[in-house]
Amino acid sequence: MRIPQLPLRYSKRWSSREYRLAGNERSVSVDFNGKNSLELKTGHMARFASAAVVASSGDNSVMATVVQRKQKQGDGNGVPLQVEYRPSASAVGRIPTNFLRRELSQSDNEILISRAIDRSIRPLMPANSYETQVICKPLALDENADQIMLGINAASSALHISSAPFNGPLAAIRVSMDPRGKIFHVNPGQEELKASSMNMIVAMRRNQKTVMIELDGEETRGEQLEEALDVAFQNVERLHVAMDELGGIEKDELPEKTTTMEILEILEALARERIYYVMTDSTHDKISRDEEIKAIMEDVIGTEALQPFPPADIYQCWSFLVKKVLRETTLSTGIRCDGRRPTDFRPIRIQVDMYKKLHGCSMFQRGQTQVMSTVTFDSPTAAFHPDSVAQLLGSQRKKSFMLHYEFPSFATNDIGASRSLNRREIGHGALAEKALKPLFPTGFPYAVRLACQVLESNGSSSMASVCGGSLALYDAGVPMKNAAAGVAIGLISDENEPETNYKVLTDILGIEDYAGDMDFKIAGTKNGFTAAQLDVKNDGLTRQQLRESLDAARAGIDHVLGKMAIIRDRPREQPKSTVPIIESMRIEPHKRVTLFRNNGYNCKLIEAETGVKISVEDESNISLLAPSQEKLQKALSMMNGVLESNTTLDFAFGSIIQAEIVEIMDRGVYVTLPGSSQRVLINNNHLSLHPIRHPDVLGLKVGDKMACTWFGRDEHTGNIRLSRKTLAGASHPATQQKKK
Repeated sequence: MRIPQLPLRYSKRWSSREYRLAGNERSVSVDFNGKNSLELKTGHMARFASAAVVASSGDNSVMATVVQRKQKQGDGNGVPLQVEYRPSASAVGRIPTNFLRRELSQSDNEILISRAIDRSIRPLMPANSYETQVICKPLALDENADQIMLGINAASSALHISSAPFNGPLAAIRVSMDPRGKIFHVNPGQEELKASSMNMIVAMRRNQKTVMIELDGEETRGEQLEEALDVAFQNVERLHVAMDELGGIEKDELPEKTTTMEILEILEALARERIYYVMTDSTHDKISRDEEIKAIMEDVIGTEALQPFPPADIYQCWSFLVKKVLRETTLSTGIRCDGRRPTDFRPIRIQVDMYKKLHGCSMFQRGQTQVMSTVTFDSPTAAFHPDSVAQLLGSQRKKSFMLHYEFPSFATNDIGASRSLNRREIGHGALAEKALKPLFPTGFPYAVRLACQVLESNGSSSMASVCGGSLALYDAGVPMKNAAAGVAIGLISDENEPETNYKVLTDILGIEDYAGDMDFKIAGTKNGFTAAQLDVKNDGLTRQQLRESLDAARAGIDHVLGKMAIIRDRPREQPKSTVPIIESMRIEPHKRVTLFRNNGYNCKLIEAETGVKISVEDESNISLLAPSQEKLQKALSMMNGVLESNTTLDFAFGSIIQAEIVEIMDRGVYVTLPGSSQRVLINNNHLSLHPIRHPDVLGLKVGDKMACTWFGRDEHTGNIRLSRKTLAGASHPATQQKKK
């Protein structure tokens, strides 16, 4: 059959487009200290997207794509941006282990990476941007992959060269510090990270403007953190130059709404004084202040002057005016809306051991933020065990200490449907866990779950979880290295002079987070910082603003630790009576087989009778988790009974024993030995000197007795070893009866 060819005009048209798309490939590379390099390449993949960049380091590559939908523009209340980091098992050369064998959803790690990328690029995009989606996909990963660093740089570069308005360039660098606190590594590998005492990733603009920080430290001192930031600032400029060299296209001009200024002038005349009165009335709490602002808005919107304007534009301008009044009032007077000075804390109230049944608990109240933390002990088998693909990707690791953060809708007087965790809950829980994990003792015998439930929220619930979690662990008797506390630091700056006219706020309220420029969550102990997370809404912090924020955090942590020490300054010396008892015991291999054979029948029987949980530690040891000492003794008694009833058989090695046949099978015979009803299998290859396929050829029958040799037990399985072929002149019973 002859294949028809396309007309020549179509071939030319296709070739022209192929050439146009393929002829715009560009790449740049930056070396760090001569051993770690980062390459940014564009124009060779995903060319239908608005922009696409592949960031590579060694054998690791992450692709970021940017797509704009110009039919939809943001209304000014938040940037219309979606950021998603998608998992890829093929990037590490594996097949997903779920039923469908495909990537179904993001793990916690992918969600945390997505949040880090989002928090880095969102502040640099205008609120009235076109709807934008950034998708990051790993292409190839090995054990040294730094997915966050590659993802941020790829996404930032893609936005920088696209037509989307973006106040870049923005570059991210990871810095680690060795335990001695003298050597810093730029973009370290996994081995260097494992041996480090501080791990920080920082995203920065030019002129040392810091946009995002993620810190994980082992009580890192402030001066060490400053040195790490110096190292980051010294290396990041080269990435900025490389991103500029990638080129790009002309940025879009966003259309401005012509009615905005007119609406603002009307609202200023009608409501500014009323809003100012509410913002300076320190008797208001969160609910009453919100209700008063809402009542003023409803009253103003109903006026005739605002009727010609769309409600969406009015709400946008109203939100802007409320923020503006709060910011100007705080800057001009130095007094915040609840009457505090910038460095003041809200009242703190602490309770521990409220419920005797719980292994450990606390209630931490800071202003109108309330968190209840509970500690639960369980056996080591209750630790979190990820699948193999997740471990290879680095997305999940085995954890014996887990912190779970829950933010129900009633905490803000809202109605919400029962659903799975959202990205915010996962992010806040990971931050609080990061703050406490370095302080958790190594070799602790229990698996520990710390559940932090937010009951009331008016700012900084994640840092309240750190405080309450530390107290709950102390109440449970966990020998922590030190107590930890956390505080949220905010910033309000003047629009015209943001670098010189500003206020750093300690222990911010929800409305200050909403109207301010920064939410800097920092946790630590009396010796140093253990975790930090910086989010900004402006174009970044200056070095001086960052330094003042760290100083305010240091003073705030010390203040909270002092309040916590009044209630409990050390771990409980003796665990509560409700804490389960854990005991490890050595068990011989053949006894272990007896305990766990038949799908663990004997083990499950003991657990059902006593409530004691039996788990395997290694090849020679098992652990028992008992709710009480009495239950533990009962379980040990039952276990000893099971083991003794099955291990009393013991004869001299090589002795001849008369065994009775109780069952004949294709592969051998089951026999019982004198003084025991335990069935022992003798395989066909041990029944005769000659190979046989079935015991029937020997004339063996159920009930016959035959002589066999005792060879003890198998050292690995504990199975009894018997053989009949070693006996000289052995023959089947029928032959012996004829001779008689």
